[in-house]
Amino acid sequence: MVSKVSYRPFDETDFDELAAIMQLHWHARSANDAYNYLEACDDLACCLSTSTFSQVARIDDTPCGIVLARAGAVDGSWERRWLDASSDFMEQMRAIDPDAQRRYRDFIEASVRVNEDMIGRAGINTDSEITLLAVASTAQHLGIGSVLLDAASSYVASCGFTETYLCTDTDCTWKFYEQRGLKRIATHRATREERHLLPREMYLYSLDLSS
Repeated sequence: MVSKVSYRPFDETDFDELAAIMQLHWHARSANDAYNYLEACDDLACCLSTSTFSQVARIDDTPCGIVLARAGAVDGSWERRWLDASSDFMEQMRAIDPDAQRRYRDFIEASVRVNEDMIGRAGINTDSEITLLAVASTAQHLGIGSVLLDAASSYVASCGFTETYLCTDTDCTWKFYEQRGLKRIATHRATREERHLLPREMYLYSLDLSS
């Protein structure tokens, strides 16, 4: 039977399977898989809290990818709902593996600091952003990532923005963004002191939506 790929906005029933995809990509800080799954849940909740747009890819009704974006202000009740969820995940993580949770918090603080520095140096408009793009390993090379990125870009453009940006790093498939026409406008190479926390390099990309 031929698999069917479909797309629709995020629904809370997608959350667990999308968090599992993110866990496999980026969350292996602890020897405890229950902790790692919760860390991925926190990551997804934080991304949702800063987003005004979502699109989920599904293969045969199973979530296999997601893109999130922000254009303008986030609804306050939506933001609080997901920040409250993040706080709950953090408490659960601390109960399971407090050392891993502390390292994760340190990683978040360092990442935010570096990203804000790159954004400041580049002088870009921060009113719109691609906040998350994740595709399951089993669904890659099917064009799903391109469809999701195009959907987010079209949304941002429809809100009147002529440019958007995203932050990524060497733990991600950053070359995909260059293939899709994004331009790297800032790079941060981890210092000796940062290497135990951050990826080797972190990048800021922009996308021209004016054409």
